[in-house]
This record gives sequence, C-alpha cells and structure tokens, in this order.
Amino acid sequence: MSDVLAVGRSPLAVYTPVPPTRTGVAHYASMLIPALQAKFDVEVISSDGQRPTANGQRIYQLGNNPHHEWIYKEAMQHPGVIVLHDIVLHHLIVEMTLARGDVDGYVAELEANHGAAGAAWARGRAAGLHSEMGNFLLPASIEIANRSSAVIVHNHYAADRLQSLGVRTPIHVVPHPYEPQHVPKGGRKNVIGLFGFLTSAKRSDVVLQAFREARTTNRDVRLLIVGEPAPNIDTSAFAGDGIVFTGYVPDEEFVNYFAEVDRVVNLRYPTAGETSGTLIRAFDAGKPVAVSDYAQFAELPDDCVTKIPLGSGEVEALMKFFTADLRDPSAAQRRWLEENSRIDLTVQGYVNACSGGLQAAVGGLKPAATFPLFPKLEVVGEVVNILTIRNIGDTVLRARAYGEPGYQLIANGHWLDLPRDLAPGETATIELPNELRGTTVTLIHAMQGIPMVEPEAWARVAVQ
Repeated sequence: MSDVLAVGRSPLAVYTPVPPTRTGVAHYASMLIPALQAKFDVEVISSDGQRPTANGQRIYQLGNNPHHEWIYKEAMQHPGVIVLHDIVLHHLIVEMTLARGDVDGYVAELEANHGAAGAAWARGRAAGLHSEMGNFLLPASIEIANRSSAVIVHNHYAADRLQSLGVRTPIHVVPHPYEPQHVPKGGRKNVIGLFGFLTSAKRSDVVLQAFREARTTNRDVRLLIVGEPAPNIDTSAFAGDGIVFTGYVPDEEFVNYFAEVDRVVNLRYPTAGETSGTLIRAFDAGKPVAVSDYAQFAELPDDCVTKIPLGSGEVEALMKFFTADLRDPSAAQRRWLEENSRIDLTVQGYVNACSGGLQAAVGGLKPAATFPLFPKLEVVGEVVNILTIRNIGDTVLRARAYGEPGYQLIANGHWLDLPRDLAPGETATIELPNELRGTTVTLIHAMQGIPMVEPEAWARVAVQ
C-alpha cells in the first residue's frame, strides 16, 4: 500500500496494520486508505519506528490485540483521532503489562482508566482472582479516548458505552465500510458458516450445542468454521461429524467461503462494542444471519437479521435458525448497506472527525459514573426479616439480568438479588431467609461475575 501525495490537500498520517497482518483492521485499512486519498495527502504508518514525513492530523486504528501495541503507545504520546474498532482494550493492556510480569503497570493503567475500582480489580487479578467479564466491564479505553482530539466508532452502542464510562472527547459514529465481493448466490444447502477470529465471546459453546441438537433432526446440517481460533479456544471441541474447521484463511481467500454456506451465525456476548466486519461481508453476500439480540447487534433491522435472545431460549432459537427454511434477506441487506455502509459515508465521517466537525458527533452529554464496583447503600428499616435499603450513591444499581451483571447482597453467606433497578435516592425491600431471624446479619456488596478481594461489610443488622 503506497503513500499518495495530492497537491493542496491536508497531510494525514494513518497508523494502522495492513495486509497480510492477521487482524480484521488490516482488511478494513485496505478498503479505507484508497478512499481517504481523495480527500487527504495520506501517509500510511504501518510499522513501529516509522515516522510521518509531514506535520498534519494523525489517525490511529486501534484494536484489542497485540498487533496494535505500537499504535496505542504512539497515540498516547502524540494524541490525534483514534478509531476504536473495539471499545474494549483491556486484553491489549494485559498483554502489554501483566502478561510480562508488570503488575504495577497493569494497576496504573486500570486506575488511570477506571479510578479506584479499576485499581482494585487489577490487584485482584494479579492475585489470581479473575473473571473474563471484568475485561468488558472495565474496557481500559477511557484514558486514551480522553487524550485524543476525537474518537471514531462504528455503532451507537459503542458511543453510548464510552460516554457512560466518562469519555468527554467528541465521539463520531461513522459507518463501517464494505466493498462488493461478488459472491455467487445460494450456497450449499444446510451449511452453517461461522466466520472470523474465534473467541469465547462468539458463543461457540452455544453454537455447538444448537448444532448438535439440529443434527438430531436433520443429519444433513453441517458447520463450516472459517478463521483463526483464539489461544484459549479448545479446538478439539469442534472435532465431530459434520464440522469443518479451516483455521486461518488469507483475506483474499476468505470471501470464497461465503459461497459454501446458506446461512451465517454471528453471536456475541459479552461485547467489545465492535461492528463485525464478517457480518458486513455476510450482508454483501446476501446470507441469512443470526445475531444476538443484544447491544450493537440489536440496532440492526429485523428484516436483515434473525435475532437470537440471550438466556434460556438461546439454544432452541438458534437450532430453529439452523434447520428452518429461511426467507431471503438479500434485498433488505443490500438496502441497509447502501444507506449505512457506503465508503463515501465512511470518508465523510473521517473528514468530520479530523476537522472537528460535530455533524456526526455524539459528544456533549454529561458522563455517567464508571461501573459501580463500590456501591453506597444504607439500611433505613427492618421489620422481622424484611430489610429496606436506600441507594445513597450516584449510580443506578442494576437488578440481576442475563446480558448485564447485576448488583447483589451477601447476607451471612446468602446471595440476595435486588427486586428491581435501584436509582440514586430510591429504596427497595429485600426479604431475608428465615434462618437468619434472631441473628446479626452482616451485609456485603457483590457484583455478578466480579471476584472480590477481602470484601468488607457495609452494614450489620440485628434481625428479629
């Protein structure tokens, strides 16, 4: 990918991986750079140590993997416009610090992004307490976003999530581009495609369970998995009848596999706030796609995707998608691409972000507090075994629900759910187990899926 100089246009340095680097951001850059060259004097910075030859705006393409470490460091030292392909950078921060034995560096990074809650989480993880959910609840992208002149994301969920975590920089929601692939229509009947870098967040366990149940009713159903597995994925789980796992496929060959399937599964939980490039490619190929009815994927129109609910009905709904005769979504998907994913719309979004234009920015809202690892409650009443509690903090405590971690009380070893979300100043009643009557109850805060280091009681109540 060569640099192009256009007389009279502003210089723009784009820091990005490029093909054949094994990251979706490299493919994205191969689409974006030629289009940006119509508006800027673009200089591609694709390796550590390379420096721009002209003074001008800088754009940093950031993803949540080690391919972006040098870009992250450059963006911290020389702020510009950042593009968060994942709003979660926690895994990258771990690779840069904790994975190299740098506990202090990890604690400092999490504290800079998430304050005391982040520091406490980091110390707990360094001590051996870890939940994967923490990487998503504490995305560790807040400091770099607030250092930057603008932030580009590709969906509204990502923008809202960043603002809720305290990002004050203008955030631009810019369409994710696509390029026509000319995939033949149709595909082999009863072949399900699972595409892209395979992580646990793509719910492969659910996909496998639904696939195996589908095979009990239709032995012709097959599963084609195209992409490189993450290091923590046990690929032996995919060894079975009807399953083909290709492993890594070069980008120039990737598109050919869409012609081999007649439907695509693209689940996600938890989410890093990404807009899936493989989903965009599936739309271009005109394939029925199953997505999780959650976060940014819930923004997609119902005539373009089949939305799979999280929770108890997830496997059953996915099995139906695997075995049913599906409507053809290609016309609706093509309309969506033309209205929301044209490359000229992407370029205009970049122009706005680089020029400080706010036409597509969603900045300006008052940031909400970060995730409440340290809630504030008080007991305002106790009758027999019924407690009344009040939220005296400044954040909403969420009731336990699938899809988001919820607040819970621990009362002498008993885990108790809130009856509903509890906003600042509101009260709620909680019934204690009968075996706690006549005892002194110690109350401890807990968040679903969040390990605790030496939890301290916030109240002690004598129960009648």
